[in-house]
Amino acid sequence: MTDACPDLAVVGGGVAGVAAAARAARAGARVLLLEAGDRLGGCVHTWRPEPDFWLELGAHTAYNSYGALIELSAAGLTPRAKVGYRFIEDGQPRSPFKRLDFWQALTHLPAGLRQDKAGRRVAEYYAGLLGPRNWSRLLAPAFAAVLSQPADDYPADWLFRRKPRVKSAPRKFTHRDGLQAWLAAIAARPGIELRLNCRVDALTPTSDGVELSGAGEAWSARRAVLALPPAPAGALLAPWLGRIGERLAATPSAPCDSLAVVVEAQRVRLPPLAGLIGDADAYYSAVSRDYLPHPRWRGFTFHFKPDRLDAAARRRRVAEVLGCRESDFAHLTEKRNALPALTTTSVELAAELEATLAPYPVRVVGNYLNGLSLGDTAQHAVARVDAWLSKARA
Repeated sequence: MTDACPDLAVVGGGVAGVAAAARAARAGARVLLLEAGDRLGGCVHTWRPEPDFWLELGAHTAYNSYGALIELSAAGLTPRAKVGYRFIEDGQPRSPFKRLDFWQALTHLPAGLRQDKAGRRVAEYYAGLLGPRNWSRLLAPAFAAVLSQPADDYPADWLFRRKPRVKSAPRKFTHRDGLQAWLAAIAARPGIELRLNCRVDALTPTSDGVELSGAGEAWSARRAVLALPPAPAGALLAPWLGRIGERLAATPSAPCDSLAVVVEAQRVRLPPLAGLIGDADAYYSAVSRDYLPHPRWRGFTFHFKPDRLDAAARRRRVAEVLGCRESDFAHLTEKRNALPALTTTSVELAAELEATLAPYPVRVVGNYLNGLSLGDTAQHAVARVDAWLSKARA
């Protein structure tokens, strides 16, 4: 392996890959960042239908507990306006607190606080914390709106973990040009060579590093980070790790059909809000751009439950909820998103994968190894890079 060989090859340009690449580059490493698509971001996808108006199609919000990302770039962070989430009941937006059974919460909370989250499902833990009625009426639909999938089987110890906050950053924020622009700014750090439209089909550890190849191209590096969804990551691991790579590749996914619209503000009957929680409706959530108000436009991204409605019915439902006509949609786009469907077995698999990879110059990072949030994903990726850097300095 020559001196010109990069210190680290990162495969995948989503949150985990960008965080790993930037952390390594900040420490002086030469990084090759390979992304199969034509854009960075992964589950972060900012759509710009107007020159001065954008809308998120995937992840929507960041918090000042996302220290691993804020440390890599704090430029352009913009506070979100204080608007809240609502349920729709009888055609009207209602506060989530109106669904809370205070008496059941009070009777369950003392014992519920003594529960251990480890190894427990979210449904089990939170029904024990606030009571089964509060779980079914309030928390289950609210958590499903956050995760864009049913939350019942999600590992309780991966949800809402307490983390230190960066006091200099807004408590809840976006980026002035959208979250995808924030990731692009992080990836623009010197020391990172970004290659888009570069798909990696094979990865093999060698005596002095790793060899990667795909679409007639080949690359070498001293180490590699796989920042890919479970299926392609597992497919790259299985030829030389066997069963655990196959188990990773078999991680189920939770699809949702996202429909985003932009409408002139005066044509929408809803008051300003952060978004809607779908509950029994056909959508998990409808996230508004009202957290960054615009003088002319309002934007909404509806994350629909899979295979409930066809495309025409989704458009009709959006118009009904917004109180406008389909002809009022100035801009519209659709996208199928898919996130890992995590369970308590995901925690066990993450630990086993980490132990199995320990002797190899390869690490796997992603939103299925530490939780789905942007902050948890980035923190896991940064920690893997930091461990390598510490070992190299020792």
